[in-house]
This record gives sequence, C-alpha cells and structure tokens, in this order.
Amino acid sequence: MWPICTLTFVAWIGAGQTPKYQGPCDLVASQDGKILYVANLDAKEISFVDIHSGEGIRSIGMPSKPTGLTLSPDGRELYVTCAAAHSTLVVMDAESGKIKTTIPAGHTACGPTVTPNGKRLYVCNRFDNDVSVIDLKTCKEVARISATREPLAAAITPDGKSVLVINHLPTGRADTSDVAAVVSIIDTHSNATTTIRLPSGASGLRGVCVSPDGKYAYVTHILARYELPAI
Repeated sequence: MWPICTLTFVAWIGAGQTPKYQGPCDLVASQDGKILYVANLDAKEISFVDIHSGEGIRSIGMPSKPTGLTLSPDGRELYVTCAAAHSTLVVMDAESGKIKTTIPAGHTACGPTVTPNGKRLYVCNRFDNDVSVIDLKTCKEVARISATREPLAAAITPDGKSVLVINHLPTGRADTSDVAAVVSIIDTHSNATTTIRLPSGASGLRGVCVSPDGKYAYVTHILARYELPAI
C-alpha cells in the first residue's frame, strides 16, 4: 500500500461533471518556487501546477503509475519513477514537460534521488530488494546494490558521499521481542553498504531526509509493540 496524500486544486467543474481522483503521491517544487510538480499515481500522469494561482498548467501522461520524482541539481530536468514489474525512469524537461528519454529500472521503482553533482541517480527497486545506480550522462544503469527488504525511499548527504536508503519492513520473524527495520547506507564511491538498525518495533518506514548540514537524517516510520499479545 502507498501512503495517502492529498493536494487540493480550486477549479470550476461544470454541471453534471464528476471530478476525477488523481491519486497524488509525491511532489517537488521548482527551484524558483513557481511550479509544483505532482506525481498522480491513479491518473498515471505528472501535473505541473502554478504555485501562485493553484491552477494546473499541464499534465503529462506516464508509461505506468508514477511513484516518485526529483529534480536535477540545476533544476532543468525532472526524473520520475514509474512502477511496474519492469519499471521505467522517465527523464523530462522541467520547463516544457517534454519526455527526453526513458531508462529501464527494477520491480516497482520508487524513491529517486540524484547526487549533488548531477552525475548519478539512485532508484529504489522495491520488490527486487535492490537499488539501481544510473549514470545520467549515458542514461544507463551502471550498478545494482542490494538492500535489506523493500527499499522505498532514499536521500543523499550534501557532500554526495553517502546514500541513505530506508527499508520498508524488518527481516526475520515478527513474533519476537526485538524486531526492527534498518536503514542501508551506500558509499557512493565504492558502492559498499552498511546498515543502521532502528529502535525495536520500527517498521513501515516511509520517508527519509538529511539535514542541510549533513549531520542528521530523519526517518518516518511506525513504532509497533511486538512484545504484546495480539488482542
């Protein structure tokens, strides 16, 4: 299941018309703060919204359900993960919305994040339990890095040295007193990984971000009480 997000547009609807639910699941703002890019999961499209007026500028159809998006460091390109058994990464012109190219990805791609120098993009392949490393100059996958279980989102440190990947679920049994998911840390130079275990009961990880100074990472998750009997 994907998280429930809402985005409200004030728009006139003619008599007898029923508004179509778009299923917004992710968004990012342009660097100048004028445009909001919205991934609409159910409508299988990306909406460009004028932030000042709240009106839609255009909608661009995607090859499958968009699950995540991010901008290039210079703000010129928009990268969109479109989930499927064989997913697609769509590279779009952030101003015109024109699709420039598509790149193959793994099972249920999501959580795209780009390095500060704009050279590489990391994509979480949720049900392949790994992360694609994409060279943005050649637009080709150059590596696959194993994750723990259902990688869902990622964030890169400001120095570009580490990628933090959240694993949606813990591994192993869930009927013990100590159950927790982990955050995978990828070294961008060597592609080696380490893990940080979250507090007991941590599960259902959804999002991750890194503070501007690179000192802290913040992860949203459920804190379950596994040691209690089911009632």
